[in-house]
Amino acid sequence: MPLPDFLIDRYRDWKNNSFVKKSKIYKDAESNGQKPKAMIVTCCDSRVHPIKIFNAEIGDFFIHKNIANLIPRYYSNSDHSETLAAIEYGVKNLKISEIIILGHSKCGGIEHAHNYFSDKNNTPKNLFIDSWIQNIKPAYLKLDSKLKKENQIQSLEKLSIINSISNLKKIPIIKELALENKIRIHGLWFEIATGKLMYLDDKSIEFETINY
Repeated sequence: MPLPDFLIDRYRDWKNNSFVKKSKIYKDAESNGQKPKAMIVTCCDSRVHPIKIFNAEIGDFFIHKNIANLIPRYYSNSDHSETLAAIEYGVKNLKISEIIILGHSKCGGIEHAHNYFSDKNNTPKNLFIDSWIQNIKPAYLKLDSKLKKENQIQSLEKLSIINSISNLKKIPIIKELALENKIRIHGLWFEIATGKLMYLDDKSIEFETINY
């Protein structure tokens, strides 16, 4: 089955323009291997593009995407091991010392989780998604029930990042590297409509706007 025309057209434009301008960078990247400055775990959402957000160059970031930018809980025989495998590869093979959990506004995965856990009569309707969002439940249980639904969902987007960081720190290799001060973990929340980026403060455990 042939590729859609819009993909062919965009590839042609990239190959004839952007690639030509940076062809040496691509050649060097292939010859020298990848040495990313950081790993970013972010959402599959098509509106969240860390390469553009951080104006990155080829090879800057080792990026793993999943629904709602989650780090699942660690077990020796963990389900959903794809994310854990990516983290393991990033820190062991690529020697990455900075890991970023990048969440965002209007996250469909977070909204789905909120709706799922809020409905006491809800029964699983999605074979994989409803299993995956169980990773969000500890964050959901910390929500302020007095908030309006829209505010609860935005709060859950941030609480889920905090929960994912907690899960990340329990992975044996991450725990070991953290004790040796060889790794740093960052929580970020991106507001799509405004471009605002918020950073999780380690001491206050609050998200603060990054000013520049």
